[in-house]
Amino acid sequence: MEYIVSIFIVILVSSVIGFFWVRGINFMHKNYPNYKGEDFLNWDGKNPDWDKVSHSAGRDGWDDNQIHSEGDF
Repeated sequence: MEYIVSIFIVILVSSVIGFFWVRGINFMHKNYPNYKGEDFLNWDGKNPDWDKVSHSAGRDGWDDNQIHSEGDF
């Protein structure tokens, strides 16, 4: 009986994720019809401003775009 509850939960969570995913795709299609996602990760090399942005992840990159080590503090 527990496996039926587990399957139901998996289907429910998947349905909710799928609903919002499709909703987001529909939003992008309506509001930005010409967007093709070609600027994602700058694979085409057409965005010169990309190199000016810090690509670090984590809190240090968000604060001041400088990477800090533990010895700096």
